Amino acid sequence: MNKRKEQVIQKAHELFIEKGYHATSIQDILNHSRISKGSFYNYFPSKGDLFKAVFTSIHDQLEEGRNGLLIGQDPSDIDIFAKQVQLVMKINKKNKLLQLVEDALVSNDPDLITFIKKTKFTLLTWVHERFLHIFSEDKKPYLLDGAIIFTGILQHMLQINSAMNEVITSQQIINYCTTLIQTIVEDVSEKGIQLITPDHVGKLLPVAEYTDFFNNDLSFATVSLKKIIDKSFAADDPSLSNALKLLYFIQEEIMNNKEPREFLIESALLSLKMCPQFNETKEFAHYQTVLSAML
Repeated sequence: MNKRKEQVIQKAHELFIEKGYHATSIQDILNHSRISKGSFYNYFPSKGDLFKAVFTSIHDQLEEGRNGLLIGQDPSDIDIFAKQVQLVMKINKKNKLLQLVEDALVSNDPDLITFIKKTKFTLLTWVHERFLHIFSEDKKPYLLDGAIIFTGILQHMLQINSAMNEVITSQQIINYCTTLIQTIVEDVSEKGIQLITPDHVGKLLPVAEYTDFFNNDLSFATVSLKKIIDKSFAADDPSLSNALKLLYFIQEEIMNNKEPREFLIESALLSLKMCPQFNETKEFAHYQTVLSAML
């Protein structure tokens, strides 16, 4: 995407936040972006298409931020999940995402309304995928219900708190919801209580993106290898720091770039292969297998 188009998206985003989607005219966007009408329509066939670009930009920001919190961390750690949720809430609030979506829904653009409806379960999809890595395998049949309950409680708690002039911090609400959902999942799994079965996942939720699926596999493989590397060197050995930097560089390059630079990844991997302290371990072999599947 060229810089001029990115600028239009950014300026339109500012106007949508300030005035709302419906109240922002194309002329407002032209004036704020300082571009001609011809240039605008060269980038976007309609205001609705520009909204999609703004929404996608926010989603990319969310995904990059969530992925960044996973670098070098265990995806099954619910505290990391809580931090990711906190980031999502912060970015959504900053961008007034809920208001933007509600405003856009009253438009007369059928294509835009269809787009918004398709993104309706984006958060639910992500929460369900994260729960699959947080909870044990025997809890899997109950995790779609769990994700629905978690997102429902979270969103309503935030709305009620807002109505009370935010007397409770968002972090307190998130901690409450994550603690509560652990109890709920444990309870319903013991009693075998299930409302929506896993075979409905494909019907209710959009197919996970390539990066979402593989990022978790990569995160687990990275964490496993990190534990081996930690044991292979003394804490003050510079080789420990160098190996971990290479490991985290590879993870970050893949998770934060839609087109990872393979030559840099291969160079970093080659350096790791030259470490006899761990290059023959099963963890390193698994790590290479996961990495090969992604390149």
